Amino acid sequence: MAFAKTAAVGAAAFVLAGCAALTPAPKGETIHRDLTYETVRGRDEHLDIYEPDGKAPPPLIVWIHGGGWRYGDKGFSLFVRHLTARGFAVASVQYRLSWSAKYPAQIEDCRAALDWLRRNAHAHRLDARHVFVAGASAGGHLAALLGAEEGRPRVRAVFAMYPATDLAAFKNQGRRHGYIPSLLGGSVLEKRALAEEASPVNHIRANTPPFLILHGDRDGLVPIAQSIELEKKLRAAGVEVKLEVQPGKGHGFGLTDAQLDEVAAFFREHY
Repeated sequence: MAFAKTAAVGAAAFVLAGCAALTPAPKGETIHRDLTYETVRGRDEHLDIYEPDGKAPPPLIVWIHGGGWRYGDKGFSLFVRHLTARGFAVASVQYRLSWSAKYPAQIEDCRAALDWLRRNAHAHRLDARHVFVAGASAGGHLAALLGAEEGRPRVRAVFAMYPATDLAAFKNQGRRHGYIPSLLGGSVLEKRALAEEASPVNHIRANTPPFLILHGDRDGLVPIAQSIELEKKLRAAGVEVKLEVQPGKGHGFGLTDAQLDEVAAFFREHY
């Protein structure tokens, strides 16, 4: 059932998906870990920056991890990690999870991280003029929402993998347990206004940045209808969008080298 997987399955998936992100930096790259971008109620929130070597400040991809808004961390499921080899810096953001803070805490943290990165771009050799946002699953939802809210040119383009885009459109809206109720602090029926506010499809306008979306046609957790609806809303607003349906793919897939090349090319097209 959509966004109602067990805690054990969700946690295991993200542990298995992301451990490679914790390995040392390869040659030609520098990693700045655990940089504090905000302090909320005495707790520091961090991000990591993966920076390619070079003379010119690189364009920046702000990556937001998945995990149903309940699991994961900045080191896990960092699918765009190797875009550093293609000339991009990657900042992976930690945000408050739904077991400790309800929406809108998650998007507030993403905004704060983006603002911090802009303010500190010079100190970390980043090109603040060319900023992209990306994420997978719950992170894809937050990336889509952040990009739509910020607008172009503050965010040049968005890359979202199997994102939730309309939280009020999932089945079993009276359900009080699961990823979405945990995020909202109640069922969709109880929190409908908040669910609609948290849905990227309700924030699309003419200056929304271009989107590249990947979604599997066998996704049993976030139905592909979520990405199809986002694509429709973007096209209706005159926003460039490309939805790539992945045949036979379910939820949680990563990126091949060819797909990384495609994402890099997509971002370069929108410098």
